Formats: sequence, structure tokens, C-alpha cells
Amino acid sequence: MRQTRSPIRSFVVWLYGCLLELYPPRFRHEFGAEIRDIFWDVILEAEGHGGFWLLKTSLRELIALAISISLECWHELRSRKEQEMASQDQFHNDESGAGFSGPALQPVRAPNLAWIVSWTLLTTAAIPAALVAMAPLAVAFMWLFNLGVSAGFWPAIRYSTLEPLGFIIAITLVLASVQWYLLRRLLPRAWLWFVATVAGLLLYSAFAWIVVATVSLQSWDPYWIMAAVLLPVGLALGLAQWIYLRRFLPNATWIILIDVLAAGSILSAGRSFTSLAELAVLALPGAISGVGLWLLLSQSHSKIQPEVRSEASQEKPLRFPRLAWVGLGLLVLVPLFFGCIWAYAASQLALAKDRGIYATPEEGVIKMNSQGWGGAKVVRIENVWAEPNSRNAQPHVWFGGAEVYLDRVPQGGRWDHYSSGSFYLRVREGWVHVSEGAFPEFIGWVMELYNMEGVRK
Repeated sequence: MRQTRSPIRSFVVWLYGCLLELYPPRFRHEFGAEIRDIFWDVILEAEGHGGFWLLKTSLRELIALAISISLECWHELRSRKEQEMASQDQFHNDESGAGFSGPALQPVRAPNLAWIVSWTLLTTAAIPAALVAMAPLAVAFMWLFNLGVSAGFWPAIRYSTLEPLGFIIAITLVLASVQWYLLRRLLPRAWLWFVATVAGLLLYSAFAWIVVATVSLQSWDPYWIMAAVLLPVGLALGLAQWIYLRRFLPNATWIILIDVLAAGSILSAGRSFTSLAELAVLALPGAISGVGLWLLLSQSHSKIQPEVRSEASQEKPLRFPRLAWVGLGLLVLVPLFFGCIWAYAASQLALAKDRGIYATPEEGVIKMNSQGWGGAKVVRIENVWAEPNSRNAQPHVWFGGAEVYLDRVPQGGRWDHYSSGSFYLRVREGWVHVSEGAFPEFIGWVMELYNMEGVRK
């Protein structure tokens, strides 16, 4: 190996060698040494004319190398695509008597029972994961909207709409990512499944947002509101995924019915989730969609050519033992956990501060209950109280409530008065209201862990 002398030449030669590794393996093994020798001769000649000429020649050669790598990678990609299409045409000719005229891209292997269980669990876990990610996303949207308001691009909006927007984005990305991860070894170009899932959910959400903004739903029964939301979600998702699956599954139309049944299965819980049994209904969409995909892919798997299946299912061997991967994963999860809980607590507190900061918890109780609901107005609030939630609770986590009286029975209610209670957390600026669904006691623990709580009294 030839020795280099100047630091500039050493760096350029090293960078050139790194870029050579980006060539396709076949091309690199055949021409890599020759390209390196030619580059070395050009650099030595340029160095003899001075430093400026060396820099100019190095830049020119590096740009030319980047263009050459791009063209060669594109050529390699097209060659592989032509080979895949040749295999697909062969399969299409073999299966033409079955009445299916698609391009015949087939899954590389059939799912099994463990795959169905993983699909059910991870799809169900996407819901709480989206709830956790909802607040940080809502805070990010709030910052962007405030930036636009300051610049005069749009008027101020209600921050109450940001949390649903954050949940929609979170559940879309988490669900699509989980499903792509589970399908990436079963379907060709599984990233298109991710695109179809994201597009279907976001397009429907945008449409539903417009409908909700223009149509009054106060007179609707809550059960029918759920049905009007869930069934179209399944239909939109099924149509988007069918556009992807129809290219290689002769019975891909069934995915529409599968997604509609999966989304509609949540309706079996009734109008609200009041028990663990009803909460377990959230696992039904994952189970139904998992079994449905298992049936679709298993039926198609029996028709795959062995050589196509063996070529597509080749995997690179793991370089590290499984135990090493587990240890590495644990090392990553520990700081990730503490980072995530801080982001969750900080974002929830930021949203709470935007809703209102109060001098005392009692003031927060009155403000939070001064708005009526269901068409009824508040006429008086009595017996206002606030105190730590328990004897051993953190001093910055209080629970407060009051007796609220309305001018009439609200729509969907039974009485013209009710008892209200909720959590209030002490921050440096004052007290803020945090709903029970946001896990205020957990937020209080994180506040103490990161010294985010207000001055104790």
C-alpha cells in the first residue's frame, strides 16, 4: 500500500475509499481496485501542481465518484427489478388458469400462530403508545401554530383541538410502523403497506374533521357517534390497504371487510368502557385483523414458486449472539424510558398551563366548572374544596371538587346538579388542572424526579 504524506491527501484518499464502499458489491469487487489506483495517480499528479490544484482535483473526482455510484446503484436496482418481473411473469403464466390477472407479487412465507399473537399484542399496544405520544405531539403542534399566529399566517386556534390531532398522528404512525414491522418479511415491498395505512387513516381523519366542524352531533346518541366514526375508519383503511394488496393477492378485496369488522368490534363494549372486561375489547381489532391477514396470506402462500420464495426469504446472519442484542436493547431502553417520561410529563404540563394557571386549587375548581354542558348553564357552585389526594401523596398533587348546579337537566344527563372532582398540580407559575386520564399522580412523581414541581407550602 502506498504511503501518503500530506494531511489533505490522506483525508481525501480516506474519504474516497469510504465512498467506494457504496458501490454495489459485484461492481466494487470487480472494479474497485482499478478505480482506486487511477484516483491515486490523479491525486499524485495534482499534488505536484500545488495545494489549490490538489483541492480542485479532489473535489472534481469526489463529485464524479458520487455521480458514478448513483448511476451504478440505479443500474443494479433496475437489473434486480427486471429479474423480479421475469419471475413474476413466469408465475403469472403458470397461474393464468386460476382467473387472476395481477402481477403476481407473492408473500415470501406464510404467518403462523406466534405471528398472530404478536400482531394482536402490538396492534393493541399501539393505542396506549399513541396516548403517551399524544401530549408531546400536541405541544409540538401548539408551538408551530403559535409561531404562525405570531407571523400573521393564521388566526389563533383553540388548543383543545390539538390533543385529538396529536392522538390521530400518533396512532397513525405507531399503528403503521407496527404493522410494517410484522409484515416486512411476509410481503414484498412492505413499506407500501405503511404508506397505504398512513394515507388511509390521515385522509379519513381530515374528512371526519371537516364533517365534525360543520355538523352538529349534540343530538346524536353516543353509541351511534362511535359507530359513525369507527365503521368509516375501517372502510377507509381497508380501501387503502386493498390498493396495495390487490397487486399480488387474488382475494385482496376481503381486506376491506376485515378492517371494517376489526374497527366495528370496539362497538361491542357499549357506550363507554367501565370495566376491565369492556377494556379488553380493545384487543379485538388486532385479533380480527391478524386472523384475517393470516387467512389471506396462507391461502396465497401455497401458490408461491419455491425458487421465488427461497430467494426472497434469504436473510443475513446475525453478527452478534441473541443475548448480546438483548443486553444492547436493555441499555437503550433505560435512558429511553427516562427520556420518554420526562417528555410526557413536560408536554402534559405545557398543555395544562395553556388551558389556565390558577393562584389556588380552589380557584381552579371554580374556573373549570363555570362552563355548562349539554345546553345547560351553571347557576351556582357550592362547597368548593381542595386538599392533597392522600396522606402520603406528593404535596404538589391535590384533588379538588365542588357541587355544581345547572339551570336545567343537560342533554344526555339525568340531574340538574352534580359533584365535580379532579386533580390540580402545583407548578412554578401556580396551579394547573390535569385530568385523570392523563395520569396526574404519575406526572407528579415525574415532576418530583426532575424537580419540576412548584414551591411547596
